[in-house]
Amino acid sequence: MEHVPHRLKITAQLAGMIWAIVSQTATRADTHIYAGAVGTNVNDALLFTNGSLFDPQSGYKLPMVLRTNGLNNGYFRGDSLTFTALSATDLGTGQVRGRALLGSRLAVELVSVTGPDGGSVQFWEGDGENPGNQVTFHLPVGRTNGTFRFVISENDGSPRSDPYGHIHGREFTVDRPGLYTVGFRLVDISTNGPGGAPLHSPSSILPVLFQAGPTIESLQRTTNGIQVLFRSAPGVTNVLEASESPNSGPWIPLTKGLRGNSTLQFLTDTNPPAGARFYRLHLLNLPP
Repeated sequence: MEHVPHRLKITAQLAGMIWAIVSQTATRADTHIYAGAVGTNVNDALLFTNGSLFDPQSGYKLPMVLRTNGLNNGYFRGDSLTFTALSATDLGTGQVRGRALLGSRLAVELVSVTGPDGGSVQFWEGDGENPGNQVTFHLPVGRTNGTFRFVISENDGSPRSDPYGHIHGREFTVDRPGLYTVGFRLVDISTNGPGGAPLHSPSSILPVLFQAGPTIESLQRTTNGIQVLFRSAPGVTNVLEASESPNSGPWIPLTKGLRGNSTLQFLTDTNPPAGARFYRLHLLNLPP
């Protein structure tokens, strides 16, 4: 266990330690990462236009929970991470800022994965609205030169066609608890550039953190007690529990349930003892 200041110790409750699971349908949401280019000249690099909101320096993590039934049974999955290619036109009112060239056709490559030993990241292709029912491809932890890709533009790659694309029903999952860093890259698969080459050069790699299983990120002592900061997937209700001994218990609930929202949240122990105390998150439900 990690020792932290004020003689407090924490432990995060992972999938195999969840005791109480109540069937409940969770509210789902899409998280959008937009794809465009740094400019509108041939060979200008592609760009995740809001990528700074998702890189590790931003503090963003995609919380994922173990699915116990449904299409992703046995895998950790969070909200849908939807890559959206910006339109090159704006209903005749002008050019969209950050867009790629007409005639480009954008795809996302999974280049690299770091994470727990033996883990891997899976991609599930849907039909545009409904989630896919089988893994399309997977990238194991330790891979640094992956070339698996999925197309995000909805055009056919013909000259002057709009690269816009916003396709639902796609999912990312992982198969072991822990923290993953997934490297994404944009590529232009069109043949409309000079000599049949793409119009745009590839983007730089965008690393995105996937958090599989509930994780206590830090503790803060405040005037109200000990704040336990964590990140949880939407629809999952979290209760803070404490024990003087993590092996023998008992584990005592300290708070009411708080539903996750993918952002950093906190629950507070309003009466912490002078000695050591262990904390964990007790999940009251898992989404299907």
